[in-house]
Amino acid sequence: MAAAESLGFNDDRRSDIGIVATEAANNVLTHAGKGQLLVCPQAAAPGAALDLIGLDRGPGIREMSRAFEDGFSTAGTAGHGLGAMERLSDLLSVYSAPGLGTALFSRFQQRPPVDPAALGVVSIAQRGETLCGDSYVALPGGERSLYMVVDGLGHGANAHEAAEEAVQALREAPEDSPAQILARAHDALKKTRGAAMSVAAVNHGRQTVSYAGVGNIAAFLFHAGSMRSMVSQNGTVGMVLPTLREYTYPFEPGSLLVMHSDGLSSRSSISGYPGLGARPPGLVAGVLYRDFSRGRDDATVLTAVLKGARN
Repeated sequence: MAAAESLGFNDDRRSDIGIVATEAANNVLTHAGKGQLLVCPQAAAPGAALDLIGLDRGPGIREMSRAFEDGFSTAGTAGHGLGAMERLSDLLSVYSAPGLGTALFSRFQQRPPVDPAALGVVSIAQRGETLCGDSYVALPGGERSLYMVVDGLGHGANAHEAAEEAVQALREAPEDSPAQILARAHDALKKTRGAAMSVAAVNHGRQTVSYAGVGNIAAFLFHAGSMRSMVSQNGTVGMVLPTLREYTYPFEPGSLLVMHSDGLSSRSSISGYPGLGARPPGLVAGVLYRDFSRGRDDATVLTAVLKGARN
């Protein structure tokens, strides 16, 4: 598959990826009749990875522990799917509940990352478009981590251009504060149609998130069943910039940071999914995309586990 080859996976690993993709698609069709298989290359993340996310709204898996046993099947098949997928994947997790359907997350890691289970991203172009008007940056680190989501106005090539200009502006000085990054991006995007953009800087020692956003990028922190929304200001980066403000939010180690473009509904939440917040962030991103995607725009959701200084 092209995505795996572009990340440098060898023939053996590409074969493994093909097997897992086929099994995931077969599971969706067999148990739910329809659904989605997302192929999410994480070329920009530390330790390039390929994520496969199978999503459906079928009846769910009632006996999860047995579903990973070779030979177990509820659909009359050979029953080798989940067990084989777990052995072939570097990381595999499944979330399923009656009435909510099933989400399967499989990660193939190309190079050792900072933490293979600390980051998840789904970024999908609007149907019919080859270029995504959303983009993101994830720079996790030991003392400071930086995350950004940007949504170029509209969709297609022009939106993609605006998003990439924002990415470049951040990469020129990632040590800057979120407000400084937004101000620099504003200057860079004046030649484009503009964008909504939010930046979160995590100080692991102080256990705080400094956050600044302009436009309709939504963000929240989730921990122990409670969710705290983060404030973005009205405006458009590259066109109309307000007086920038940064907000600081404390977090508990293990909290989940979620940032997403308006391709997902502003009503997106993890609260209705028992236990989901403790799963790999890539699985969380997939469930949020499945259940809150508007289906008529580019959609990006970034999820990251936040750790304290000693974690």
